[in-house]
Amino acid sequence: MQSYYQSRSPKRSGYVPLSLEDYDISPTNGFLPSEQPARRLSDPYYEPWEQIMDRFNQYLLAHHIRRLMPVLDTSKLTSQAEYQRAFMILSFMAHAFVWGRNGAASEPAAEFLPASISIPWVATAEYLQLNPVVCCAAVCHWNWQILDPNAEDPMDIDNLGTLYTFSGSMDESWFYLVTTAMEAKSARGLNAILDAIIGVENDDISRVTSALNEIAHSLRDCNRLLERMYERCDPYVFYWKIREFLAGWENMAEAGLPYGVLYEGVDDTDTFSLDNWQSLIRRFRKYAGGSAAQTPLLQAFDIALGIKHYPTGEKGLQSTVDDARRRLQQRGVPEPPTANSYLVRMREYMPGGHRRFLEDLASICRIREYVLLACSDAFLQVGNEQEPRVIMRQSYNDCVDLMKSFRDKHIMI
Repeated sequence: MQSYYQSRSPKRSGYVPLSLEDYDISPTNGFLPSEQPARRLSDPYYEPWEQIMDRFNQYLLAHHIRRLMPVLDTSKLTSQAEYQRAFMILSFMAHAFVWGRNGAASEPAAEFLPASISIPWVATAEYLQLNPVVCCAAVCHWNWQILDPNAEDPMDIDNLGTLYTFSGSMDESWFYLVTTAMEAKSARGLNAILDAIIGVENDDISRVTSALNEIAHSLRDCNRLLERMYERCDPYVFYWKIREFLAGWENMAEAGLPYGVLYEGVDDTDTFSLDNWQSLIRRFRKYAGGSAAQTPLLQAFDIALGIKHYPTGEKGLQSTVDDARRRLQQRGVPEPPTANSYLVRMREYMPGGHRRFLEDLASICRIREYVLLACSDAFLQVGNEQEPRVIMRQSYNDCVDLMKSFRDKHIMI
């Protein structure tokens, strides 16, 4: 069998396989924690937060979220899981404070967050290395519970529940849980990506093919779960009852936030006058709201398969075979930048470990190049269907087709 490395140059040196655990990624649950998210912060010091969350929907309905709370120090949080819970519940409180108008159309969105929310929220965000705003991690990755630990598949979507929602509706819970279940089911695919990279490094077509088949299995699971979105999430309920709470404060002038939101006690919020009004405006923060683009899962599959995204109306340049060969042979030849800057910017809303995983994955992943060099379009047309190179190419094409199918479904939703 021809070697698709050594026939062109010596094998790359210095390759070190990636380990999911090094990036706070679970081999069993993917980008979700390996264990269920913490249900309560252990130190009684945080009871003011927990007591609000005990009756969160009632307080939101009664408009008590906008009452004063003490400013609590985050230094008493004892673990990664507690920081994740603190960030999650502060995210719910913050967005309830800004958008919780209790149905009164005349009541404006809040242009500032009180120090009791903003100070600990920013502190937990800095610890977790993501922006202080509601994001996919807050509502999907750290906001779930297993209903029956003894179930055949504890992470099956029908065995999961949310910890909190803004609306108190089944529709909102289901909206989050579809993503949560996708993350869990795709742990298999994440492991397969790393296995495929090892297969490429060792010029092992059989191993690469097997890994691609595992990736395809995860993508089929994702497609099936996405198809179930309408099963328990009514589009009307989502649009009119849920969507606003997930909004951020970037480009939200029409919603009453022309400058964004001021994080009291974090940025300098001293008393201002007309003389320093412009200085005050620059202290407002603007963040995007929650978005499916903030899950690292789809970006990981894109990187693994060499899929590029370009702004509407722009056509990407296809890499040549020579480019593919050069990237296979030379470590240090970087991955071409992702064409869609929006997707890159959304990584700022991911936990730091997950963001670094995407960056490091892009620096070493050469699956697409390997597949195309092993089985060109011309060879695919004339080759034997049972030839290992052809089978590998078909497995790769299946993965790309499944990614397209998923995005087609997502656009329709």
